[in-house]
Amino acid sequence: MMEAPSLSVEQVNEVIMVDVCLENRKSRAQDEQRVSRAFRKQYHAFQYVFVDAPTDHLADLSRFFKGDLSEMLVFAVIGQTYLHAMIEQAKLPDKRRGELVALGISASRLSDITCIPRQTVRRKLVALQRRGWIEQAADASWQLVIVDGKSAARRDVQELDIARSTG
Repeated sequence: MMEAPSLSVEQVNEVIMVDVCLENRKSRAQDEQRVSRAFRKQYHAFQYVFVDAPTDHLADLSRFFKGDLSEMLVFAVIGQTYLHAMIEQAKLPDKRRGELVALGISASRLSDITCIPRQTVRRKLVALQRRGWIEQAADASWQLVIVDGKSAARRDVQELDIARSTG
């Protein structure tokens, strides 16, 4: 990746509005105008910083998935479905906490969400299943394989985190 344009703490603070600071200012409108001017003045630097981390992560994932970002996207949507189910389950009252919340997603829905053709989605699902990361439930939906409370994919994807922290 290219070297990030340097932004001073003062420049970042100039753009970020903190409510505590706003209370001490004469006018919120004046402050918003000041922040807007500062953002426009440094737009390219802020935009670069904003997309730098996701771009690096996508490049790592592309290498990990051997360039198959469609497979990565299918897996990511299945993971998000699981996380959403966990969030919803946590909202249930204690006496209902054990009730099953839908953990899976159908191949058809995955195709709709990702705009990847259904047949391609099915091939990606089979590949992810071979890795041991997902499984097909009795209702034909696809869900993460969870082992000891963690996604089975975590052991394999963990190498990305290790490479990032040592690289």
